[in-house]
Amino acid sequence: MTARPARPKGAPTGASLVEQLAASVDGCEAIVAFHIADGKIHAAWIRPGSGYTAGAVTQSLREVYKTSQVHARRLDFLSPSPMLDPGSADLSDPLITLEMPGRVIVLRRVHSHVVAASFDGTVPLGFVRYHAARITMTLRPELPEESATPSSGVPAVSVPPPTVNVVSKPAPDDAEHEEPARTLAFPASGAVVVRSSRPPPRGTKAEIDRATKLLAYLDAHAPDPHVVRLRVSLRAGIKPIALDHPESLGADAMVLVETAAEDILGIDRAELRSKL
Repeated sequence: MTARPARPKGAPTGASLVEQLAASVDGCEAIVAFHIADGKIHAAWIRPGSGYTAGAVTQSLREVYKTSQVHARRLDFLSPSPMLDPGSADLSDPLITLEMPGRVIVLRRVHSHVVAASFDGTVPLGFVRYHAARITMTLRPELPEESATPSSGVPAVSVPPPTVNVVSKPAPDDAEHEEPARTLAFPASGAVVVRSSRPPPRGTKAEIDRATKLLAYLDAHAPDPHVVRLRVSLRAGIKPIALDHPESLGADAMVLVETAAEDILGIDRAELRSKL
């Protein structure tokens, strides 16, 4: 049995564990533990007066962590140091530190959850990492050890046995009218097959202007504007660098960007276009 770390002292009586942890750390702004698969919040504390809620930031933090996982796996050729514990050196579960103006956020995976701890930007980085590790270690026994993919609740469906199609032999009279065998026509040996290598058609000037205004509107009005372009990139399947150059987007990409913006802002297309 794993021993539970001692709970922090000095917290208000009856406070939850995350409230006790936050009260024991100067400069702590928020603690959120959420499921990595669906973003469901297990425990959260946000400093009163911060101007945001746990639900408003959880999905953005989850997308940041999932994106970092993808890029970390691309570095799997970097073998862990022999001085590290192999269990803690998995490149697919990176420790992420986000340093932003006025705020530092540390994300660390625990079982099937991610623990995010946010601190005031004036707290020294060494103390941030120390307290973030202590918060994670204290919450570890509280987080369920389950699969990273939550149960869907859909009952198992039995697969019916394969059926055998019985083909009757043709009658003697039908044999005379049997159609000739058909063959597939492949290019002759040495034939040159020409495939178009042209890029997809670019959007019109009006579409490019609308995309530019749309991205500017998201930067100014979307929740968590510092990661909104990353969210658009993930939802639309478009590289982030392409969003910095709307003139390079094709007409199909414009539609994907608009759809992603609708999902992020929670409005329909007519209302979105009325704001541009």
